Amino acid sequence: MSDDFGKELLMLGGTIAGFVAALLTVLEKLLDFQTRRHGKKEAKESSRPERAVPESTSTIDFFSSKPLRGSSYLLLYETSVIVAAGVMLNYVGLTLSRHMESILFLDMTGTALVAFLLGPWWGAIVALLSNSVVNWLLYPEAGADVVIFPWSLVNMTGALFWGVMARQPGFQKYVRTAKSSALAHSWFLLSFGLVGAVVMSIPGTLVQAALNERTVFALNPEVAEALSARVIQWESVVRGSIETMLGVQWGESISWYVVNWFQNIVRYIPDKTMSAAIALVVLKYGYPLFEQELIHGGPEKEPPGDERVLPLVLGLLYAPSYATLVSSESYAGMQFWPLWSLPWLFIVMGYFKLRYWGPTDDLLHEARLERAERYARALKPIGKEPSHEFCRRLTFVTLVASLIFALCLPILLMDFYRVTFKFFCVVYGFLLVVHLIRVAIAQNISVARSE
Repeated sequence: MSDDFGKELLMLGGTIAGFVAALLTVLEKLLDFQTRRHGKKEAKESSRPERAVPESTSTIDFFSSKPLRGSSYLLLYETSVIVAAGVMLNYVGLTLSRHMESILFLDMTGTALVAFLLGPWWGAIVALLSNSVVNWLLYPEAGADVVIFPWSLVNMTGALFWGVMARQPGFQKYVRTAKSSALAHSWFLLSFGLVGAVVMSIPGTLVQAALNERTVFALNPEVAEALSARVIQWESVVRGSIETMLGVQWGESISWYVVNWFQNIVRYIPDKTMSAAIALVVLKYGYPLFEQELIHGGPEKEPPGDERVLPLVLGLLYAPSYATLVSSESYAGMQFWPLWSLPWLFIVMGYFKLRYWGPTDDLLHEARLERAERYARALKPIGKEPSHEFCRRLTFVTLVASLIFALCLPILLMDFYRVTFKFFCVVYGFLLVVHLIRVAIAQNISVARSE
């Protein structure tokens, strides 16, 4: 009942947020149009060239040549784009996997993308947002409280692992090389897929224990029966070996963990390998400018560092999930509270590591300003294309139409906030996809012209 109430409350909040976001977007567009029209009028009336009206700074467009407030520019047009792409990929991968009944989950593809570009902490934030909010709230079937919610620990573990691996010189060299050998590609798949599966299967097995689940393979009956018998045999062998060393009680428990851990490794290998590979393909084809700046470090060849506030943001987002996991009987919170508390250990360690051994605030601020200038300078010519202005106006009209439709829903429907919430999810979801594609095309055109 409390979980259903939480979903209802989130849907109501999402509906209100959708209305507010639509209104603010429409007002922002109207002010932008008014400011630009006023600027053009003054420019025509001016008779001296030196009195030309400067570009409007009321809004900062992705293709602006003067990115004032560089940190805000990056937050809106770098970080938010990557985070949105990550959350979207996670949800699309999960939905496709469930509908097609695939052996793959693909709910960590976006996590891998964000970890590659922005590092482990942003990757963990996207992992938590996906499992604890987006995928849990929009899951198309029943049982999201067990199928989605507690597995955020596995998703966050993958983000930390992939983010740390992506910061290694070997990965940067591999991505930079245009004609990598088959051996290099094999190294990537083994390191990010096989080793990642081994690492992520550890919290996966512990979460299974908390949920009192066993690893299940979708096999035909004969193979499933044979494999089940083999698993029981393996568990008996492992239990017998451990009992001789640690006793009966420990032997039975540890044997269960060992056998299920091995099964999870086998099950995770194809999923984590494909997730990392798909994420890298999206990165290479879709966002080459982000690759140049965030992985290769731009002209200075120095990739940006992590801000010490990021572990605190992750902790703030994890706090509600932690309270639910510890207090609910569905997740064996009283017995497995050390498991649900593990993220706090990494959060505290990460904060102090960045606090005392991370880059200084001045260096990070200067790097952000320089990166924003390079983005704007590279993308400015794209903003002058006629199709850019056409799409901006079409998006504005679409938002106005969606707002009008949404305002009519309370009159026509009883359970309007559910329908309105899903309506806004669909509209904003499609507009988000269009925006991400637009950014990807702009980056590819910009990189092609620069070469």
